[in-house]
Amino acid sequence: MAENKRVRLEPHIEEYLKSHAQRVLDKPASLVTSAELTTLTNAIIYEHKLAQSMAKQIPFAKLFSWLMSWVPGSRVVGLNQQATDAPTLKASVPEPDNFEFDADLGDLYESEAA
Repeated sequence: MAENKRVRLEPHIEEYLKSHAQRVLDKPASLVTSAELTTLTNAIIYEHKLAQSMAKQIPFAKLFSWLMSWVPGSRVVGLNQQATDAPTLKASVPEPDNFEFDADLGDLYESEAA
């Protein structure tokens, strides 16, 4: 169960919490009480916790580096990867097939059959 404790909020943190009052409490920031600051704090911490768990599930770093590989001249290096790991269009284009060996083998069978 939650305990009542007194804490001192820095002015910039209080301003940040009050900036979310309209969205969370549907109340203007000027009318927020001290008790409602606790509600705002809990709501914002919960939202950040949800966002962090979603960010862990989605590989944003790989998605971002893949998207940036399409931007010409961009060179973005991720935390655990080198710039050479990013896929490029040139690397994904397969080389044309060389059927020289197949043709030579076919000619060999034709000459044996004749």
